[in-house]
Amino acid sequence: MLLEHGKTNVCIFNMQNDIMPHFHNHKQLVLNCQWLADVCQSLKVRCFIVEHREFGERPQALTTVAGEATRLLTDYFDFLKEPHIVEHLKRNPCEQYVLAGAETHVTLFQSAIGLKKKNKAVFLLADSCSARSEIDHTYGLERARDNGIQLITREMFFFEMIRSPQYPGYMDLAMKFIPSARNMA
Repeated sequence: MLLEHGKTNVCIFNMQNDIMPHFHNHKQLVLNCQWLADVCQSLKVRCFIVEHREFGERPQALTTVAGEATRLLTDYFDFLKEPHIVEHLKRNPCEQYVLAGAETHVTLFQSAIGLKKKNKAVFLLADSCSARSEIDHTYGLERARDNGIQLITREMFFFEMIRSPQYPGYMDLAMKFIPSARNMA
């Protein structure tokens, strides 16, 4: 199954300053989530920033690039345990969800399973999520795949959102978001 532009919501989880240093490869994780938020803004894909109430603010660079992304606060690992989030998603319906951020084996996994129970197609950005340890990240991805969650990469997300080099502004977008495209120009 491919992602479809008008049927996709993106959720970026727990990119908060108080917990970021504890994640494996956290600097790259922040950059990848900023990239994702920027792609969403540029392609007009709905993006939600999901944060636990107790973990502080997100990096300013992510706040800036996320622009109009809606901030959703939660106390649960599965964000669908929050009635206000369920109501928000009902007002912004879609069939497909792309999840990124932290932690792979906890919040992302439990939220992905919650979405699957609601018959949603769920995709995990394998190169844009992390955990405190590499083994938890690895087994979180494996368990997600075993439960029908599709694993994709940032490039897969980008190219499935635009679908064709005929997409308006394709070359400029590719040059901005796909570093290897600069070598092809």
